[in-house]
Amino acid sequence: MTERHRWIEAGAISRPHGIRGEVIVDLKRDLLGHVTAGSELRVTSRTGEESRLEVEMAREHQGRLIVKFKGRETRDDAEELRAFAIWMTREQIGPLDAGRWFVQDIVGIAVFTDEGERLGEVSEVMSMPANDVYVVTGEGREILLPATEEVIREVDLERGKMIVHLIEGLR
Repeated sequence: MTERHRWIEAGAISRPHGIRGEVIVDLKRDLLGHVTAGSELRVTSRTGEESRLEVEMAREHQGRLIVKFKGRETRDDAEELRAFAIWMTREQIGPLDAGRWFVQDIVGIAVFTDEGERLGEVSEVMSMPANDVYVVTGEGREILLPATEEVIREVDLERGKMIVHLIEGLR
């Protein structure tokens, strides 16, 4: 597995919290319990600045995490991390439930209807409140597919192929 595929973008640092170096972290669904004291996280800025930080303390608060990183003691230290992306390893996250995939595993795979028509490739995954939406680009068009059991019939990551059922209105 390449280093790129080992790290999963798990969320982002929203803003500082308080005056003791804590930050509010917005994580993707189902990952709140995976960040604990002693966890090492990779953080990256929009400009590509990257570092590894060790979690000193993490606690859930209103569906978000409040995190204190070792060596970050002041509000100014926390402010430097504003809007940084948070990355976790696949090992930290553990296996996903059936029917769940990491975004970077889905992007780029070929999409076919259950009738054999090639629609294109997944170019983006949009995280929406009800469910994710896969953006499929191909043949000069873009199709938005809700990531639901009704539409997504099969995902074969080894073969790089997704089979979908197009319900009325998706085309």
